[in-house]
Amino acid sequence: PQVVVGGPGTGKTEFLVRRTLALLADGAIPTSSILLLSFGRRGVSDLRHRIRSAAGSLGDLDVATFHSYAIRLLEAYGSLLGWTNATQVLTGPEQQALVAELLRSEDRAHWSNAFAAILSTHTFAEELTDFVLRAAEQLLTPADVAARRRDDWKGIPEFLARYDAELVTRQRIDYGTLLREAVRLVEMEALPVRPGYVLVDEYQDTTLAQARLLAALTHPHNHLTVAADPYQSVYSFRGARLENVVEFPEAFRSADGEPGKRIVLTTSFRAPTAILDSAVNVTARVLPGAAGRVTPTAAEGRVDVHIFGQQTEESEWVASEVERIHLTQGVPLREIGVVVRSKRRFLPELSRALERRGIAHDLPDSRLSDHPAVRFVLDLIAAVDTSERPAERSRAMRRILLGPMYRVPLGELRRLEYRAADDGGWPEALEEFGQSSLAALLTDTGWAADIPAEQGAWHVWSQLDEAVAIVTDPARNDERLAWRSLVQVLSRWNERNPSATLVDYRSLTESEDFEAQPLLSFRRPQDDRLAVTTLHQSKGLEFHTIFICDAVEGVFPDLRPRDSLLGVRHLLDHLPTDSAAYTAFRLQEERRLAYTAMTRARNRVVWTATSVGAEAGRGVPSRFLPLVAGVGSLKEISSDTPDRGAPVSPREAEAQLRRIAADPIEAAPARLAAVSVLADGQEWGLRPGAHHVGVASRGPDSGLNGKKLRLSPSEADGYARCPRRYALERKLYLAADSLHATFGSLIHQVLDDVESEAMLDGKRHSDFAAAKTKLDELMDPAVYGGEPFAAAWRERALEGLERLYALWPSSARPVGIERGVSFTLGDVTWRGRIDRIEVDEDGVRVVDYKTTRHRTATTKEAQESLQLGFYALAVGADEELRQLGEPVAAEFWYPLADATQKLRTRSLDLANLPEIGQRLIQLGEDIASERWEPVTGDWCDRCAFATSCPARPEGGDQFA
Repeated sequence: PQVVVGGPGTGKTEFLVRRTLALLADGAIPTSSILLLSFGRRGVSDLRHRIRSAAGSLGDLDVATFHSYAIRLLEAYGSLLGWTNATQVLTGPEQQALVAELLRSEDRAHWSNAFAAILSTHTFAEELTDFVLRAAEQLLTPADVAARRRDDWKGIPEFLARYDAELVTRQRIDYGTLLREAVRLVEMEALPVRPGYVLVDEYQDTTLAQARLLAALTHPHNHLTVAADPYQSVYSFRGARLENVVEFPEAFRSADGEPGKRIVLTTSFRAPTAILDSAVNVTARVLPGAAGRVTPTAAEGRVDVHIFGQQTEESEWVASEVERIHLTQGVPLREIGVVVRSKRRFLPELSRALERRGIAHDLPDSRLSDHPAVRFVLDLIAAVDTSERPAERSRAMRRILLGPMYRVPLGELRRLEYRAADDGGWPEALEEFGQSSLAALLTDTGWAADIPAEQGAWHVWSQLDEAVAIVTDPARNDERLAWRSLVQVLSRWNERNPSATLVDYRSLTESEDFEAQPLLSFRRPQDDRLAVTTLHQSKGLEFHTIFICDAVEGVFPDLRPRDSLLGVRHLLDHLPTDSAAYTAFRLQEERRLAYTAMTRARNRVVWTATSVGAEAGRGVPSRFLPLVAGVGSLKEISSDTPDRGAPVSPREAEAQLRRIAADPIEAAPARLAAVSVLADGQEWGLRPGAHHVGVASRGPDSGLNGKKLRLSPSEADGYARCPRRYALERKLYLAADSLHATFGSLIHQVLDDVESEAMLDGKRHSDFAAAKTKLDELMDPAVYGGEPFAAAWRERALEGLERLYALWPSSARPVGIERGVSFTLGDVTWRGRIDRIEVDEDGVRVVDYKTTRHRTATTKEAQESLQLGFYALAVGADEELRQLGEPVAAEFWYPLADATQKLRTRSLDLANLPEIGQRLIQLGEDIASERWEPVTGDWCDRCAFATSCPARPEGGDQFA
């Protein structure tokens, strides 16, 4: 036995290929006696291609992934363990559906009190499915799990035994059990056929089960050769053991008892000095079992780091640089890679920038789910999937509206987002925009989660007005084919699992760390396309130039808590049990992930990040950037936009000419020449001058209110303070995004979720532990500027939530959480959402959470509050709520405001309701009349429009 250890590009895979060719050279060893295994489908494809190129034919040489080899073992010899030839492998959603089905008939008394109440929930089924999978990968029996004696695992050993029995009964098997059963088979003396020689690539990614499988397969001859690079071990979350490489010599001894041979390859044929040194800097320390220092190639290499002020600027620059490399250096697009830690954040923006330049791009192992028409369906599912974070649902709506189906301009999208942020939500905003069919899909969401996936897809197709254009437009044939293929795939999938929904299908396709399903074949792209993928999926690829984008704290490195409800990581003996040690372990693996991505490049590595400050909500650049750049701190990295050089396309030429024409520092002849060329630009493919970005079309004279006036109590408050500011913020949508508003939405979402669950369970209210868990689930550190800023925001949230539940100010019973209400006053429809509605012996009580720390309402302001008054009036006007009693109280709760003995609250004086009703009517009439005069007050100091306000000294000059 021998382990070949080497750094990137040192020839580890080539060693395996030549070892195979040497075994076959004299014909004494038949191809059927040799087995080559690799971690992923791409690796298998590469091995086959290399051997075929050298030998001309593979014959019956077996080259496979661990999973595909295991299923063939089970098909051939599974009867020895009670399996039949017809055993089917469960997909991820199918396995989760089976777990959920079994949980529905479980006795809660047999489970830990911590989980007994949530056995039937989707979340717990998902958690337990992951537990089942990891336990199987670690070859743990129900008795082994029981021996851990963890109180929170009570009930799980018995469930595992029941689950295993059910798999055999149904003749279905999941991927974890597949490997476990393969190990059982090859460890049986009765197995008639074993390979004479086994060769394994990417050995650093193997799990305990895979290492045991190899040990049993090669016993007693021990003809085993494995190749590994410990620096590229990045799959610990799925059970990969770096220790397998370190322990190989002792674990695999020769027939005479000698330790296995360790061969070290020290010369890289890919990575030049600059790239290799920079990559090693990121890893920070030597790993056990590593090859040591690698000698780089003699080629010149280059590592660049660029920090941008906006994510759109980052994506535009990356797209333009890809275009420049392709056109000026003649580098094929397939030789350029763009990789990110999370494909949900940056790739949609980048994709639009690439499409504007006509740059073909795709994932390297593209699937149907990557087609734009199918991405629209997946985004639509994400937008209605209540298990998704609110931020992700909002991003999905942005992708839908900006995408090829609707092509909504950015200004119109901003208007829709503001309208949706008002109390009506996306459906009402889309109704006003004229997209009633899309609004209907967002309102009635049963098509996504309640019916089989095929039926759900047909429902979307038949509901969408835009489907008519897809059918009738000859130029959209590609979209028609994608829709047809999607329905066919879903039909076949539902034949295997009739209960699988579109939500299940999306969860199957959205994995960021795997190459789709282990049993599928890899398909190499045939045309010249840019590879756009994740860091994990870039493993095994090679490029001329690679871009590592969106490198911000909270995203890369991703150190978010991964502990599940059930503490799955405690099944993996090679992972640290201490939280601090586990975080350090995670950071080291993120460093190795960066190393792996950088060493994919032969010539150039480019890191990019966006830093606009924590207040703007995009985060600070990654801690890796100074290490990559070889400097002491982020401050030493320039944030100036990189020099674009000479334009390489008409679009870039147009942008450069416009910059010259608008730059007062440029010489007058140059500016005049630029204007002259732009004026004649249509002759060489430029856009008409009136279409230039920044040239606004004349607005209508029809006013700001639109056809139908609908108002919310928050709008009434805003108008009452200052009509002019209200018009600019709420009608023209000119207000900048506020991180404090984002934080407030997060607190509201946490309370909405945990209090809804508590109400369904019959509790008066939830508790701090549940709120803390929900906060960790919903909070994205990158939105709050990464660390240490995100930690400060999280601490503020925890402080407020702990105070709220410690000083809970009510004993009433909840009857509504985030309840929508509406009624008509005068000629205006008013609508809103009440955070919490309670009932006690006196009547109905209304609660509105306020997440400000300092600017709390005075007692008098609360007594006359338009918002609380509206809620009380709405309860009285709502037939369903009126049956519960008359409104007896309406309160603001301030969980973040300092308090030690009693939570700070402010109450409405119900005697003021008639006057408040009249004020709302008057405000509605004033808004309908479009009276936008400014009103001064203490709020002016915080107004973004003060410099253009005629009532302010700093703005009055503009109206003189």
